[in-house]
Amino acid sequence: MPESITVKFSLHAAAKDIYDAWLDSEKHSAMTGEKATASRELGGTFTAWNGYISGKNLLLIPNKKIVQSWRSSEFPDDAPDSVLSIRLLEAQGITEVDLEHKDIPPGLGLQYRTGWIDYYANPMQRYFAARLKSTPGASSRTRVSKTAKTKKPVKKAQANRSAKKAVKKAAPKKPAAGRTSRVKKKVAATKKSSRKSGQRR
Repeated sequence: MPESITVKFSLHAAAKDIYDAWLDSEKHSAMTGEKATASRELGGTFTAWNGYISGKNLLLIPNKKIVQSWRSSEFPDDAPDSVLSIRLLEAQGITEVDLEHKDIPPGLGLQYRTGWIDYYANPMQRYFAARLKSTPGASSRTRVSKTAKTKKPVKKAQANRSAKKAVKKAAPKKPAAGRTSRVKKKVAATKKSSRKSGQRR
């Protein structure tokens, strides 16, 4: 009996980027680390992993679904092609890849399930993580956020200094200690002179 397997994994990438990479020879090669040829046309043929995998496109729904006939060099000559379906479900910048592989020749299902994880899911996660780090927009957003954080305490400090200056201006000025003593002496001298003039009269 033919076997069927499913593999699910998530990528920090847009569904469009994953769809485009799967159907592009250069990007598919970079994504897996081995030579691939790809086609964006319905009925177009493809190869992957240096010819170990081959097939053709059966259904293409842009950025959502890819269905391909699929066989490896290990398939018996009389075995029909298996069918690979890839669904892409994107939410908030993360895309879930739902991979279903049907009609696999008996005895190869477990081997291919491990292969999809080791030779596709893991390399694709590394590939798109590296693309995310190298995106100029991500670094500029980081710089903007850091600048915003450093400006806030500066504004608060300036506001505190302005408030202190305003309080000082509004507060009544206290006479200096030396000036106060001189005023007291003048008042005392005035009182003495007034007493003396009163006694003379």
